[in-house]
Amino acid sequence: MTNKHETGIRIARQLRTTEHAVDTALAEMFRLGAQMVDGRKAANLAAAVGQDSLNEIVSGLSALNTARQATVAAHGGLLEVAQDHNVVWRMDGTTEEKPGPTGGTTGYLAVVA
Repeated sequence: MTNKHETGIRIARQLRTTEHAVDTALAEMFRLGAQMVDGRKAANLAAAVGQDSLNEIVSGLSALNTARQATVAAHGGLLEVAQDHNVVWRMDGTTEEKPGPTGGTTGYLAVVA
């Protein structure tokens, strides 16, 4: 295996790790926002209580979503680089379902949404 292929594999692994980390952070922040709303209701507090903090959580969600979009875009860019330089960088082990070359969805998130 050539150095560029080994490098491609290392980058692919780190990319997947990064994608999962961003998704985990996004999910945790969603859960935090939900806990805040549910906790306020359970404590029988007015909607105004904690609103400034909830605004910060929503802002953080937006920032994490932007980071997720950037990571997805980088994934596509790295795929192009790999193809341009004949680098095989497929992950070993279990792979994830991906959209086709024109984008679109796999249908998995549509079930959740």
